[in-house]
Amino acid sequence: MKKIIAILLSLLVFTACARVENSAQKKFGSDSNYFLALQASDKGNEDEALRLFKLARKKGSPLISKKSAESLTLLGNVQEKLEAATYLADKYDDEASLITACRTFFQNGEFAVIIKRTDGINVESAKNELVKLRLLSLAQKKDSRFDSEFFRWFMARPISSEHLETYGTYISRLNEKNLNIQSESEKFQKNLNKRSLLESQLVPDSDSPEHEEESAVSASVAAASDISIEPEEGFEPLLKALQEAENPEKILIDYRIAVFHRSYKLTYPQIDKVLKIYENRGEEVDSQILSDIGKSTLYATNDYFASARKFDGMAKSLSPEKAYFAHFYAARLYDKAGRYPHQTVSRFKSALESTKDELQFDNCLWYLLNFQLRTSTDDIISTLTEYGSRIHDAEYFDDFFESLSILLLSSHRWQDFFRVWKQTDSNFSDLTAGKYAYISGRLIEEGLAQGNEGLKTRQAVEAFSKVLNSPSSFYYKVCALERLNVTAPELVKSYILRENEVKNQIEDNGEGRLLRGYAAFGFPQRVYSEWLVNRKNISIEDSIEASRFLSKCAERSKDTSYNVQSLRIAGRCLENSTGKIPRELLEQAFPKFYQKDIESVCEEFGLSDYLMYALVRSESFFDPNVTSKAGANGLTQLMEATADDEAKKLKLGDNYDIFDPETNLRMGAHYLAGLISRTDDNNVLLALYAYNAGLTNVRNWGRTFRNDWSTTGRPMQKPVGISVDLFLESLPFAETREYGRKVIAAAAMYAYLYNGKLPGETVREIMY
Repeated sequence: MKKIIAILLSLLVFTACARVENSAQKKFGSDSNYFLALQASDKGNEDEALRLFKLARKKGSPLISKKSAESLTLLGNVQEKLEAATYLADKYDDEASLITACRTFFQNGEFAVIIKRTDGINVESAKNELVKLRLLSLAQKKDSRFDSEFFRWFMARPISSEHLETYGTYISRLNEKNLNIQSESEKFQKNLNKRSLLESQLVPDSDSPEHEEESAVSASVAAASDISIEPEEGFEPLLKALQEAENPEKILIDYRIAVFHRSYKLTYPQIDKVLKIYENRGEEVDSQILSDIGKSTLYATNDYFASARKFDGMAKSLSPEKAYFAHFYAARLYDKAGRYPHQTVSRFKSALESTKDELQFDNCLWYLLNFQLRTSTDDIISTLTEYGSRIHDAEYFDDFFESLSILLLSSHRWQDFFRVWKQTDSNFSDLTAGKYAYISGRLIEEGLAQGNEGLKTRQAVEAFSKVLNSPSSFYYKVCALERLNVTAPELVKSYILRENEVKNQIEDNGEGRLLRGYAAFGFPQRVYSEWLVNRKNISIEDSIEASRFLSKCAERSKDTSYNVQSLRIAGRCLENSTGKIPRELLEQAFPKFYQKDIESVCEEFGLSDYLMYALVRSESFFDPNVTSKAGANGLTQLMEATADDEAKKLKLGDNYDIFDPETNLRMGAHYLAGLISRTDDNNVLLALYAYNAGLTNVRNWGRTFRNDWSTTGRPMQKPVGISVDLFLESLPFAETREYGRKVIAAAAMYAYLYNGKLPGETVREIMY
């Protein structure tokens, strides 16, 4: 009877799966062939996979057709793979397809085909992998173009893994060439020795009357011997190679590799030798070499001032584009030399004026602004006023504005903080704009900074409103909601969910359909990687579906890696979203994984479940197997010593498994509850800081802030003198500052989504 029931159950499952697959085939039409081909391939049925991929290549939608063409380059016999690679390269005129095709050509020894198909590429700008495949093919065919193209590639761009992988082939060719030179050299020397010996025996003494017949005798000797006497001029290339103790191109290549590996003590003494090579060639030094020389000097010189002067002199002989490097490193050397602030700023500005490269500009401006952290706020504002409009990537400067924020707040330069916000706001990224607006509002509210004309309260409200109405981080949004005391649910909803905005519309060029196909045909292992590559072309709706699908896969398969992937998709989508944020996305970005275990430990130790969810999300992203660089383990990221201590308190014995979710959550929750009880006034925020940085550090910080605050003559606030949100912004550990922001924002969102609690209430509960 049991056997019959088992058979019936298996038939039901088979029938259900067949229905799902039939439904998916109907939904995806001709594109189904691609997904069915993947299934056949996974099962080892290569012939069926080939047949289906060919159908999908012929009849599928554009993206599916291309994916199928790529897949066919990996299947079948050699001839079939080569035909597929040829089709791919001919059909699609893009670099990625050419690389895929050339991989197949290379694996099957079709080096001449690769050379022909890559003859038109620019080795200075093409993808490094494509250049590598071309160069290795040239080497295989012993094509003399290898040497010049390899050298040009090495000099034109930053060194990559592909450069290093191809270097071995370069050395092999060089050794082979040197062996040939050595062989010719030995033959040449042997012939010269023979001629010298014969002439010494047969040519009359110079004083002899027969001396005038010397030429004739030499000629007869040559004719009678088996040696070929040629003038030395015929061996000029050989003699030149023999006279050069080292190959100039190899010197430059090896120099670049040594700098790449930061062997500055070795490369610094070689600078004059490197420059001499270019001088002998009558060529201007390559940009990458100039950059390498700058690094070697900066990190190995013993005389910063003299080295800076050398770069000043070098700048005069270079074109503006390359003078950028001389100005840039002169500035950094003057900075290291000390006592030369005018020269430092002047050279940085010369570099900014020299370059048209956006990345170089941002990098140079970043260094200038960080230098000015040691001078004055006025200098920073002046520099941003002059150059801020040319910033390419505002997020590149987030860490600078974070450092500036710490400096101004910790030194009580509150008015300067407000000035930076008001006068340079247009240079901020969205994240920094929200941060500076919120803190400026709080400084005005606390009476620490004077705003513009008008009521203090009104100016603070304007600052907080700006946070809510801009694409700021969730932390500053929930803090602004708390300060504005927004309690109307519909108003909160409009700020959090932004339901009054139109959805982002992204044209689906097949990327979203591809993700949906992977889900429908059961390929969860392909979803995250595909999303990561094409995320800019995938709509919020498709991203939500992908995230939801992966979380369901984790639930069914017990493979927790899918939970992490699900959360990463939702989290990144949330960070990059500037339009409406659907509730579904928030729920995927703030999931309730391990719900039973988390709610159980919260009840056991008297913690709010939304606080524990937030802590686990911030600590491990719900990955139970993760270990940090510092050695923290599991969902709640406990160090071994802390875990051992908690295991004793909970009487878990010595054989506990720190990676077991239930065990780890119990220890983490008990540890957090203990920290809360040991802080002043049972302050949850201070306990979170202690969880991240240690209770001793937090107590020391609190003591320092109270003492420092007392010097202002202003009333003390509990528990650290200054208000706790400004205390957060002034903490000396960047990791702890960011940790506090993450946990508070996550706790507010968990409480809002699942407990019906307004964000402002949660912020107030944790902070005050």
